[in-house]
Amino acid sequence: MKLKLKTLLVALAGTTLFYTACQKEVKLNPKVVPPPVSKIDTVSLATSQIIRNITQTLSGAYGGVNISKGLILPDLTTIRQSKPLIIGLVNLCSFFPDTIVNYKTVIGDTIKSETTGLFKFYFSCDTVRAPGAKYPDFTDLNGYVAYDSLATTGQTPSALFVHNIKAFYEAKALDKDALLAINGSTNKLISFNNGSIKSFVDTASIKKAQIPSSIHAYYTLNNVNKVTVDLTKNGDITAGAITFAAIGEVNGIKWYYEGVINFLGNHKASVVIKNKTYNVDLLTGKVTTT
Repeated sequence: MKLKLKTLLVALAGTTLFYTACQKEVKLNPKVVPPPVSKIDTVSLATSQIIRNITQTLSGAYGGVNISKGLILPDLTTIRQSKPLIIGLVNLCSFFPDTIVNYKTVIGDTIKSETTGLFKFYFSCDTVRAPGAKYPDFTDLNGYVAYDSLATTGQTPSALFVHNIKAFYEAKALDKDALLAINGSTNKLISFNNGSIKSFVDTASIKKAQIPSSIHAYYTLNNVNKVTVDLTKNGDITAGAITFAAIGEVNGIKWYYEGVINFLGNHKASVVIKNKTYNVDLLTGKVTTT
């Protein structure tokens, strides 16, 4: 996770961030009146920001777990290992370690951040009943339930930023024919469901004449449309749906929308807002309407 954060910090320092076309800093000029923005343009702008926010959150860019890595715990956990931790003991069911997070990251002399909070999880199991048996006779480990609450504040040469992430969800291996492994690559198909995510991201330019940007979003993962990640396809989210409520501001444009994100596979998604569908390329951030 530290490496991921460093990558993000370098990007904030001057490299284009994932889906940042709509977040360019705009200098205020009281003599210039900005052209009116149509309702569709505003929704498209918000859609791009929402998709960027959830994909960055799920990839661990703001802290926590990177779901495209499968059942891999972040470096901040106390049981993180360099070799795969093979789960084969039933006494690990409901094992509940937690980690208090408090560390700083410094890149050069100008890019700094500090992350505080906590991360905890417990291993989950399926109860298996032998054919004809009256009572369950053994348990089968299938993944873990994670909870993280992390706050990161930082500064680059040109901006200040704050990330507040809180998430609770279940991660399960769907390819149960493989031996369950944490921090390994045994399992290739992972689901994330039955939880919620809060992702607040605020960025402000050090130059007061430039407009800050923010997005505060709440997401819900359910058991019906599970978010499914295929690790054989470069961590592509191949299925699943996430409902959201988000408020944001970018380039002085304020918005609030509720809707549903449907992941379609091949790094595509559709976002439904007020019964209208917006198609999004997760790799480019391009939004088109239908």
